[in-house]
Amino acid sequence: MMKFALKAVAFGVLTAGSTMVMAENAPSSFYGITTTGSVAATTDYRFRGVTQSSNNPAIQGGFTFSHKSGAYLSLWGSSVDFGVTGNSTETDVALGYTNTLKLSDKLAPTYDVGVIHYGYIGSGHSFDRNGVGYDGKNGLDFNEVYGKLTFADSLLKGDALSVGVNYSNDYWANSKQFWYFNVGYSAPIANTGFTGLASVGYNKFKNKEALAVVAGGPGTDDSYIDYKVGINRNILGVLAELDVVGTDVSTSGMTDAQKKLYDAGLVFSLTKTF
Repeated sequence: MMKFALKAVAFGVLTAGSTMVMAENAPSSFYGITTTGSVAATTDYRFRGVTQSSNNPAIQGGFTFSHKSGAYLSLWGSSVDFGVTGNSTETDVALGYTNTLKLSDKLAPTYDVGVIHYGYIGSGHSFDRNGVGYDGKNGLDFNEVYGKLTFADSLLKGDALSVGVNYSNDYWANSKQFWYFNVGYSAPIANTGFTGLASVGYNKFKNKEALAVVAGGPGTDDSYIDYKVGINRNILGVLAELDVVGTDVSTSGMTDAQKKLYDAGLVFSLTKTF
């Protein structure tokens, strides 16, 4: 399941970058459409705090096709490891719209709304955890609608404050209704070239059984909090980022290996945009 990358990172969160140059002196857009892309390598693919790669490295990449009107189509993929036979890839598709919402002369946040499909090649509807999916049903794919507001220069020059919400009527592994609320902040660190960033998210499931299927744990809660704190820096055109990512999912009764899937851990990534 994507992260932040929206994965909305906007889901342009997923695949932000500069305009792709198709040829020397070529125009930056074609019929008002520009294309951006990214490739990345990470030591652990974490989505909403929970590893999607069994704490192993992952390769990721995507493209976003943006129209001058504000409409965009994003494609994003990553290697994953859920221990599900036949599935090793996540492929997401998002269709959205982004523009500026002018609230006053000094307050004009960027809004981003859309719908995203999370797909898992090879899994089809074969998912079962020890033979039992949620409510007796199997399958991994799901859809979400999302909305996000980003306020530039909110506290400091060059910073960004974002608030977002996602909703799925049938979340991962057919776990029914799910809400996700997220707040994020990033700001340059003086003139060092480094950027500090932090985010916190609230994951609300239909019930405790649904959370146990999606995120694990002893099945005593119907929600959990995820968080990320880190720094990044552009080095020779490559964005290097180091984060601490984790959750407050209860790991009571788990082995040390099982706890590692949810506990705080260091994640290092390199991303090249084009």
